[in-house]
Amino acid sequence: MVPLEPILYIYYPYFNIPVDLNIDPIETNVLELPSDIATLAFNDTIVITRFKTLLDSVFTHIPNLQLSSLVIGCEVDAYLGTDSARWTQYTSFYSTVSAYAKTLRPGLNVSCEAMYSGIIGAASKYLKALNVFSDCIGVSYYPLNMDFTVKPSSIVATDFLNVVNQYPSKPIYYYQLGYPSSASCKSSELLQAQFIQQVFQSWDKYSANIKMIDFTWLHDWSHASVDIWSKYYGISDTSFLAYLGSIGLQTWNGKGKDKLAFKELQCQAKQRGFNSLPINCTNNISINNFNPDTDNVKLFPDPVQNILNIEASFDLKNTGIIIYNQLGQIKKIIRKLNGRKLKIETANLPNGIYFIDICFDNNHIKKKFIKFDRT
Repeated sequence: MVPLEPILYIYYPYFNIPVDLNIDPIETNVLELPSDIATLAFNDTIVITRFKTLLDSVFTHIPNLQLSSLVIGCEVDAYLGTDSARWTQYTSFYSTVSAYAKTLRPGLNVSCEAMYSGIIGAASKYLKALNVFSDCIGVSYYPLNMDFTVKPSSIVATDFLNVVNQYPSKPIYYYQLGYPSSASCKSSELLQAQFIQQVFQSWDKYSANIKMIDFTWLHDWSHASVDIWSKYYGISDTSFLAYLGSIGLQTWNGKGKDKLAFKELQCQAKQRGFNSLPINCTNNISINNFNPDTDNVKLFPDPVQNILNIEASFDLKNTGIIIYNQLGQIKKIIRKLNGRKLKIETANLPNGIYFIDICFDNNHIKKKFIKFDRT
C-alpha cells in the first residue's frame, strides 16, 4: 500500500483536529480492488481478509489520529447500480469489515458514501439495508441534471429534507457537496455563490440531522487533472468536464483567485460563529444586492419596533421573502405576495440585526435592518 502522508498522523493530532478517512474499494463507477482479487465477490473470504489486513496497517500508522468517521466506499451506488446480487455481496462485506474496524478503534463511526440520487432513487432500498450497519449516513450531493447542467439552487432545502426523511434517526454527513460555475453547465460564479447561501440556510433548518458538510473543492482542477479524471471515469462529455473543472471555490490559473462562492462561504460561516476571520462581509451577497439595477427596495423604519414597511419599485407578486438573523436562523418566510408594498410584523423578533432576502426568478435582493425595541 502507499504510505499515508505524514501530515495525516502528525499535523492533525498536534492540533487535536479529527478527520474523516476514506478507504474506497469502490470509487464512483470504478472498482478499486487489487487486480489479483478484482474478479472475486466482495463477500469472498479472501477479499474480506485482505481488507482487514489493510485496516490493520492503516490503523497501525495513525494511533493518535482522531477520526470523525471511517468511510468505506465512495458513491458506491454508481458502481453497484440496481444489481441486487452485487448489493448483497457488498453489504455482507461492509457489515463484516466495519465491525472489524470498530474492534481496532472502539467507538469509531463508520459510513458508506452514496450519491443523493441513489439515496432517494432506485438504489434506496439497497442503501437502507446497507446503512443498518452504518453509524452515520454518507451523502454526495451535486444538484445536476442528467446532462450535467445545474438545477436551481432553490431545490436544496427540498433535497436536504428528502435525505432527512429517509434517515431521520441517524446523523447525516455530506462528504461531497458542490456546484459548478461553468457556463457550459448553465451556471456562473453568481449562481455558485447563491448555492452556498442556500446550503447554509437549509442546513440551519436541519442542523439536528446534518452534522457535517464538506464543500467540494477548495479550488478548480487544472485542464491536465480534468483530463486524468475524465479517463479514470471513462466520461468525455464536455459538460461533465466543465463540471469537474469548475466546481472549486477558487479558480485555477497559476495562483488562482477567489470566486464569489469562496467569500460567500467565509461570510456565511462567520455569521454563524464558525470562524473569526477578519474578513469584510459588507459587500458579499448575503448582505447586499445581486442586481442593483432591479433593486429599488426601501425598508423603514430602521431601526424597527413592531412593523417593518417594504416598498418596491416592482410588483412583489412572484417573489418570496425570507428573514433571518445573524446566525442564519430563519425567522419568517412570506409567500403569496401582491403589490409593491408590504407590512411585516416584527414585534416577536428579539432585538438584533436581521437580513431580509427577496427572491425572484434566479435573483435575490438582500437588505439589512435592525430590530430595537426600547420597552
